[in-house]
Amino acid sequence: MILRQVFGPRGKHSVRNRIAAHLGGDLANAQTFTHKVKTVDRVNLHLVLDRWLERDRPTSALIGFSGDNYRRVGLADIAVNNALTVAPIQREPLERAPGETLHCVTHGVYLLRHGGRPIAVMLYEEQLPVTTRWLDVMAVDAEVARAAFQQLLDDSQRDNVYKGKVISLAAGGRCGEPEIAIQFHELPAAARGQVVLPADVMTVLERNVLGLLHHADALRRSGRSTRHGVLLHGPPGTGKTLAVRYLASAARGHTVILLSGRQLGLIRESCQIARLLAPSIVVLEDVDLIALHREENEHTVVLHELMDEMDGLGAKTACIFLLTTNRPEVIEPALSGRPGRIDQAIAFPLPDADCRRRLFDLYGTGINLSDVNLDRWVVQTDGVSPAFIEELLRKAALFAAERHETSPQANGQPLPLELRDEDLANAVRELVFFGGEVTQRLLGYKHDTLA
Repeated sequence: MILRQVFGPRGKHSVRNRIAAHLGGDLANAQTFTHKVKTVDRVNLHLVLDRWLERDRPTSALIGFSGDNYRRVGLADIAVNNALTVAPIQREPLERAPGETLHCVTHGVYLLRHGGRPIAVMLYEEQLPVTTRWLDVMAVDAEVARAAFQQLLDDSQRDNVYKGKVISLAAGGRCGEPEIAIQFHELPAAARGQVVLPADVMTVLERNVLGLLHHADALRRSGRSTRHGVLLHGPPGTGKTLAVRYLASAARGHTVILLSGRQLGLIRESCQIARLLAPSIVVLEDVDLIALHREENEHTVVLHELMDEMDGLGAKTACIFLLTTNRPEVIEPALSGRPGRIDQAIAFPLPDADCRRRLFDLYGTGINLSDVNLDRWVVQTDGVSPAFIEELLRKAALFAAERHETSPQANGQPLPLELRDEDLANAVRELVFFGGEVTQRLLGYKHDTLA
């Protein structure tokens, strides 16, 4: 959707005359610098130009124009043929933060100053053969134009709204639109205590992600690569996704780029964004969907693109790839067995007795387990996943709630639900025997120790 808005004065003069009056010289001798605007640039350029517009008032102005959008008509063309007339400004809504929209100029000329000298900045589109967006910066003096142009690009990158955020890419939806759209995500935060793993596994996980990010400068100074690939693998429900959420939360200031499902066709673009917004983390869950052995793979083009991009990021790019899979044995060896692509594989085991007890404590928060024989259930849940224990306690709480009907009160406040062994036994029966193989597979149930 394009919004058309009048901003600033409209008059009888052409756009060329307004620019010439502002620059105070003959446009035939003016100097212009041009930049092809990418999707990742648009919001950032708009924010910088808006700041400059406010800074330079009352001598600044923003004017719209009308003309032929189906060919490229920039400031250099205006200087020669006076092709455009003043018209309402055209804007398009774009996300600048999660849930926050900014109406960005698609066609407009900013009359500004740089270092006290007048400049003109133009944003416009060329719609054939596909939509391409352009930025022009013009001044009578070439050095003024060059300095303003460089300052504009530098400011937009320094204050990039996507840096340090969780984002994904989507294919452009407009007719003839070749570019991608950037979407913000609110990735649920996860605390370290929510990731229940053996201590040595947790140490390796944090060293290979958070440690590498923390010591990136020292590694670069010593000539070591800061690009790193980590494969998290293990049975379903063992906490791989939760670990990714924890690492993304702990890596403050790092851009997280999600790749899954619909984004798998945008691997090249996602890696380009990762390079631009580094330090960054690229998350590709269920990588086996595209990275099967070549003989069995229907997506070899996507697989080769992933491997090429992991190679092409460069050793000095501060980027970590986090890949997850339940099936490490089916991964193409050229991906999983080559340092520089995947440098470290980390197995997420089914929880041992100590981890199972920690999981009962973690997922038992808010309920009363004093009447439950936890030693019994720690033993009987040998071979299940953390996801199974979480669902076991949730379902047991439901049985307890049905038994109580109304919760007892203390000082007007409901007391925690009191679970009994029978609630857990009923929950097991419903999960294992009624859920069948599907539920058992989803929750990581392995054998019949709970029967």
